[in-house]
Amino acid sequence: MNQLIVYVEGESDRLALTTLLKPLIDKKNSEGIAIEFASVGQSGNMSNNKKALLVKYPRKAYQIIRNNRESAVVLLPDLYPYNVGVPHVNYSQLRDGIMYSFAAMLSEHENELRSRFKVFCFKHDLEVLLLAAIDQLQEYLGMNIRRTWSEEVEDQDDNSPPKKIIESLFRKAKKRYGVATAAEILRKASLEDIRAKCPQSFAPFLEYIEKLEP
Repeated sequence: MNQLIVYVEGESDRLALTTLLKPLIDKKNSEGIAIEFASVGQSGNMSNNKKALLVKYPRKAYQIIRNNRESAVVLLPDLYPYNVGVPHVNYSQLRDGIMYSFAAMLSEHENELRSRFKVFCFKHDLEVLLLAAIDQLQEYLGMNIRRTWSEEVEDQDDNSPPKKIIESLFRKAKKRYGVATAAEILRKASLEDIRAKCPQSFAPFLEYIEKLEP
């Protein structure tokens, strides 16, 4: 293994993860494994980006893995909104739908490629990491935040995912939430603190990267 490519929905996701995971990326690079985050980023409509990631990128992953036997690919979409790209209302259905599409491309001699294609997700979206980094979020917004959401940040109500909560807080603070904002906030956050607060979906993704071997 010498290369891992992680595909995400948008530039905000790419910038935020590249920033937050920099120590881990550097560590793996020193071990001989290059890690790259890349975004679909073809539309301002994130549902369109999610659909493209889920529908088109299993084939892209197949082509990469087939052509470089030392590579691996991860798809990391948002769980929300549901039923975009593949039928799903939870992570298991999301993962299984994508893996089915990938498996359908394999010849009988290519089953070993399955082990180098993985699917994880944000539960429910990138902004769950900002809810986990509440101290850094408060500092950036310049105000004390009264928590109105579930303390278990990955367990928000499906009708009020983290992104909606974050956008509401930014409106209240009269600040703009731009493409690079999440990365700016997470630059000062502890990866281990966020891992501890996101044990369901984000922590397994980190563990997968940590266990990669050259």
